[in-house]
Amino acid sequence: MRLPWNRKYLEIGFHVILTAGVLVLLGAVAFHLSGAKNVILKTARHVLAVFAPFFWSVGIAVVLEPLVAFWQGFYEKRITERQKLRVKNRRVGTGVTYLIFFGVVALLIWGIIHGVGTADLESLAQQTGDFVRQAGDWLVLLQLKLAEYGLLQNAEGILTAAVTEISTAIENGMLRVASALPEAGGQILNIAIGFAAAFYFLAEKENVQFFLGQVSNVFLGQKRTAMISRFFTEVYQVVMGYLCGQLVDAAIMGVLFAGTFWIIGIPYGIIIGIFSGFSNLIPYFGAAVAFFLAVLSGLFSSDPMRAVYAAIAILLLQQLDSAVIVPRVVGSRVELHPVLVLLSLAVFGGFFGFWGLLFAVPLGALLKNLFFRLYEQKATKYRGF
Repeated sequence: MRLPWNRKYLEIGFHVILTAGVLVLLGAVAFHLSGAKNVILKTARHVLAVFAPFFWSVGIAVVLEPLVAFWQGFYEKRITERQKLRVKNRRVGTGVTYLIFFGVVALLIWGIIHGVGTADLESLAQQTGDFVRQAGDWLVLLQLKLAEYGLLQNAEGILTAAVTEISTAIENGMLRVASALPEAGGQILNIAIGFAAAFYFLAEKENVQFFLGQVSNVFLGQKRTAMISRFFTEVYQVVMGYLCGQLVDAAIMGVLFAGTFWIIGIPYGIIIGIFSGFSNLIPYFGAAVAFFLAVLSGLFSSDPMRAVYAAIAILLLQQLDSAVIVPRVVGSRVELHPVLVLLSLAVFGGFFGFWGLLFAVPLGALLKNLFFRLYEQKATKYRGF
């Protein structure tokens, strides 16, 4: 017996199988959350490692696109209409952007090298030696005081355990640094390839967009292509808003750190403050950098109490940044309420750690937009009834 062909039944069967697969996948994730998270992270790291040059090129192109558009428009306003007809790409704007970017990077590197080169290295070495000898004297005095109370044996055991742990930590740190050197070389190569590819993506933006649009129309259709285009446009707006907000936050924190360290009297406080502020582009990483550099510089200064003042100031400024500056500055750029910013940081940071903190705000903004879009669709259908 030959069954009649019915495309509608085939579509229903396909949707049933797809729904069952999604439910099974969600159930597996729900019952094995830690294992699923490890698999997802491992797969993501492998994909990032394989396609690292491509991701670098896309990221660089996204970040530099506003500057390229600005300089290309600035150039085209100053040429005749006849000359504009011969402009087939944006190489002028891209070239100017690359020159400015690498010029600024070169100036920053030169400033850091110049600042370090003019430092009194002999005085720094002498201060380091004095600090080590003073720390040794403190330990001797501590042992003598403990011996007076009959606690020397316990103190020796505690000190021995502490020295062993510190030695092990230093050894492990050196091994990690040594193992990371080959990876660092590979990352530098990936970044170099990314900048080279991003130059052509930026210069040939219209051609690339046209080609991708044609391919998508052929394989997916015009309706899905328009939907995908709207999605990526929204992602781009959220990401750029987040990056602009992070830059503003980094600039504010750089000024606050630099001014605070200068008032306290931390050696090289302005340089440390600016570097720490822009390290704040990675959430909580800037605070760790500021704490380490400022406290270390304060310990090696003429007044070690400056390290204590710097530590207290960093803790207060970090609380100000987390509770006020990031929710208001970054949240306003991505149109995300300060409460949702804090919740996004808490949720994504709890699930995915460092990378969750790094992408928490843009992911939270995208989820918020998706929720309200679905809400509007459902509300429109509801009103239609």
